[in-house]
Amino acid sequence: MMYNTIQEQKENLLTEIEKLHQRHERAESVGEDYFEPGMMEYLEQSDGVFDEVSGEVLVRFEVKGIRYEGRTEQIEKVSAGDTVQIARDRENPYNANNFMILTLKGKNLGNMPAQLCNVIAPLYDTGNLVLVRSAVSFVEPISRRSRHAKQAVLFVELRMLLHV
Repeated sequence: MMYNTIQEQKENLLTEIEKLHQRHERAESVGEDYFEPGMMEYLEQSDGVFDEVSGEVLVRFEVKGIRYEGRTEQIEKVSAGDTVQIARDRENPYNANNFMILTLKGKNLGNMPAQLCNVIAPLYDTGNLVLVRSAVSFVEPISRRSRHAKQAVLFVELRMLLHV
């Protein structure tokens, strides 16, 4: 996905940040019994905030692709607050804008959602967006979920600085 200007790249990032924030706010308006698999679960765990003055960006997102390559087992070993690495993955066959989520020991936990990757990568690749800190913000290993659950749940909080 190509964007013409840095300003367009910034606007696309801000749109994705706003979508995450709207998910977070929606958590307050739906009842506890509301359930829509894959869409409306764990709404309160997502968020996105941008400080125009400082350029600070905060996104909290659900990690994707966690059911593959032994990632479920790795998620059993992480806790909320654990620092994780965000690694650029240009060689990903599905998305050249991909970012992987890794433990400090380099174990793969999954990927950043494609929509976020597609708006972060162009800014990151040109040095206009710097990743500052990333940590597990919420985790529910499959061992602690219902017997009907098909996968673990993992959210990461990523702090960045936008230089545009």
